[in-house]
Amino acid sequence: MRERGVKGNPVLDKLMKLKYRINDAYKAGRDTEPVGASNKSDKDWVMEEITNLRNEGWLTATKMKVANEMWRKYGG
Repeated sequence: MRERGVKGNPVLDKLMKLKYRINDAYKAGRDTEPVGASNKSDKDWVMEEITNLRNEGWLTATKMKVANEMWRKYGG
């Protein structure tokens, strides 16, 4: 098992943790919109950014701000 933060991409690791928090919020029924609409759109956005980073992409300052807002939304 690899050690966290030693060899990996810390931004990618944080986005993965955010994805798990969104999943947990959905399972717990914590959503302000009907039928998990907010959770789904947030998770879709996070998954798109994870794919981008895995394909040698990067996160802009604006996208980092969006991710940080999601962390606050999901109790990060």
